[in-house]
Amino acid sequence: MKFLTVLIMVFLYRNWVGSNPVRAVVPFESFVAKLHQRVANVNIRYLLCVGLPVLLLWLVALEVHSWLFGLVWLALSLVTLVYAIDIIDTSALFDEQAQWLRRFASQDGLDEARTRQDDFRQRSVYEIFQGFYPALFWYLLLGPAGALLYILTRQYEVMHRDDPGPEPGRLVLYWLEWPAARVTGLVFALLGHFGNCFDEWLRTISDIREPIDRVLARFANSAVGNVSLASDLESFVRETEESNLELKELLGRTLFGWLGIAAFITILGL
Repeated sequence: MKFLTVLIMVFLYRNWVGSNPVRAVVPFESFVAKLHQRVANVNIRYLLCVGLPVLLLWLVALEVHSWLFGLVWLALSLVTLVYAIDIIDTSALFDEQAQWLRRFASQDGLDEARTRQDDFRQRSVYEIFQGFYPALFWYLLLGPAGALLYILTRQYEVMHRDDPGPEPGRLVLYWLEWPAARVTGLVFALLGHFGNCFDEWLRTISDIREPIDRVLARFANSAVGNVSLASDLESFVRETEESNLELKELLGRTLFGWLGIAAFITILGL
């Protein structure tokens, strides 16, 4: 059933139009806001906001696993994964960057162009990664509760990003994304320039300090080729456009790489 769920989700992800219908009816933000007013301890608050819904879903999933030959569990998985995904318009994202590069080509400022291109790669790869793959990774390992654990932790962390002091959601989110990022990096290597990306993957496989967005950007750069080293702005823009197109195609193929992982896990019977 997991592979069938992932197969359906890949189809939905590639053909999605509009907003997320499940999030529109799940009042998670208001639930967190109410608990924030009543519970002062940050650890207890996180457990109540995230741990309690995840535990309840895990118990429900156990109960309905065999109902109607698993169809109820399939429906529960699909609803949870739909809630967990963010649809990123990759084409619009890269088209906007291409338009900016062309406008910038008539100006002086190669260093600024390099900085903005580096920021774009790091931001876009991380946004696309967060939109689906960590939730998918934890779904494959733990079922619907795993996907819910990731997305609720991520939403919780976003809501408390500006809060002073340590928040448990930040640390938990990092460790939820850490293994998913390494798997994604391996997919990049298999679908891109294997040698360069795999060497980068080996260098970071045990790194537990570098932020996830930087790690993913390094994987992506090595899979499609680093940012242009051209000494003039016109050459930089031309080479960067070609590199961005290759990155866009790689990110599109990555979805099917994860589908292959789901098939492999199904064959193993996990």
